[in-house]
Amino acid sequence: MIKDLKVILKNESGVALMMIMTAIILLMAIYGEFTFESKIARIKATNVMDRSQAKLLAESGLQMAMTRLKLYKEAFNKLESNSAAKGQVPPQLLNQLWEVPFMFPIPVGEGANLALKETVKKFTEDSLLEGSMRVTVTNISNRMNLNLLRLDTSKIKAPVEGQDPEENPNDGIVDTSPTAINSNVSIDQSLYFLMKRLVDEKKEKDEAFEDRYANLNYQELVSNLKFYMSDYQSLMSDPMAGEAEASFQRIPLTPKYGPLSSASELYAIPGWNDELIELIQNEFSVYPSAQIDLNKLTANMLRILVPNIDEEQIRSFFEYRDNPEEPKFFNTVDDFKKWVTEVEKIMNENDFKDRIEKFTKAGITFGSNPNLFKVVCEGIQNRSTYTLVAYVYMPKQETAAGAPPVDQNLDGDNNPNTPTPVAAPAQTTQLLEPRIIELQ
Repeated sequence: MIKDLKVILKNESGVALMMIMTAIILLMAIYGEFTFESKIARIKATNVMDRSQAKLLAESGLQMAMTRLKLYKEAFNKLESNSAAKGQVPPQLLNQLWEVPFMFPIPVGEGANLALKETVKKFTEDSLLEGSMRVTVTNISNRMNLNLLRLDTSKIKAPVEGQDPEENPNDGIVDTSPTAINSNVSIDQSLYFLMKRLVDEKKEKDEAFEDRYANLNYQELVSNLKFYMSDYQSLMSDPMAGEAEASFQRIPLTPKYGPLSSASELYAIPGWNDELIELIQNEFSVYPSAQIDLNKLTANMLRILVPNIDEEQIRSFFEYRDNPEEPKFFNTVDDFKKWVTEVEKIMNENDFKDRIEKFTKAGITFGSNPNLFKVVCEGIQNRSTYTLVAYVYMPKQETAAGAPPVDQNLDGDNNPNTPTPVAAPAQTTQLLEPRIIELQ
């Protein structure tokens, strides 16, 4: 028995086969790992390429949007310089240069004729673009600029001798009276008025929200915001500056002492959080705007502009302005005055004029020419999507329509050959080059 066992143990037949099988298994494992890593690397490389292509598509969309805004600027300035042509082209027609969304590949409806389908097909084939692109340009010139809250000593006018110093509507103290907005249209008072209204509406719908903000201090919110952005020297005249400074020291956070350049800065200010910022984001912005577009007025902005308006009149306003069959556009302040004083008879012409003058003094004007835009560009390549959001500002400049008047009759004689004084040229509005003020 032992002898047979020794014979079996000395028998080495089949060892080579076992070694080969083991080697094959190891090689297969190595090959599988190598193949897996290769596939992963190829997928990663493809994703990087798709991501880059999607980004290029989004950037191309942004360049196209800027080109359309430049075309709008050129067309607007041409019409402003030609009074005869200006009356023939309504602002709504001019706005189509930028407000029509763009998509690539260009979608073609089933009802399109054959010639249109062939034209779009040829355009798509001849273009060098790969993937798809969507571009939208939105007019956001309907929001108050929070930077108007800022106190700046360089902008405070020195009092004229013999006259009282000019009253500053943003004196730092918010009037909590429900009717205060009737006489005070400053940014801090408007911010208080709207925020309180929006918070109260939210409280009625959300009990948890009401519990969290039962003791919300609106004065503190306004004071902290103003302290963060105002010129340091000017804060010495703000009676609420001491409390605001204490709030910043508790965090601690050093104020910017300069204007807000991005809405994201609001999140750093004591007392301001996501919920409160979301409440006001459609009514206020941190971007400059020459005027508020009357054709984009919201219900809340309408309540500030016309404080005595009721809910029924607000519904009537939107039905009047946004009627799909026969819309009424407010291309001038006089068009809006007509609705207020004649259609709804909310106030008389003198009260309306006084109201508009108060807003003008506070740095807020109204019109119909947009100059602040939100551009959203989306590039798509396979499974990769890249989105760019740009805020574009188009400054306005008041210029004379012709050469300045010249009076060469310096001696005051009555010589008929001597040039006589001419009337001063009319003022026209000219748009400057659009510029990106924030890119996200």
